[in-house]
Amino acid sequence: MLECWYKNNSSKMVILKCIGPDRFYREKVVMPMETFCFEAPTEARLEIWQMSLGGQMLHLRADAADYAVDTYDKTLVA
Repeated sequence: MLECWYKNNSSKMVILKCIGPDRFYREKVVMPMETFCFEAPTEARLEIWQMSLGGQMLHLRADAADYAVDTYDKTLVA
């Protein structure tokens, strides 16, 4: 498992979905300026969804490893 964190630097709330092998699934509403720390399988993928007037809109797809504490790239912040 990876220790990961995601910081929502946008002015809108987002929904973070972490999808991994063996039916691993985690979903969290992340408010503006909130940091969410979580564990994820190495092979997991993240989806960041933003709210829009028409409902949810997929904003970003990435590997969970991109958000691991030791490899976190600040340019990936929404």
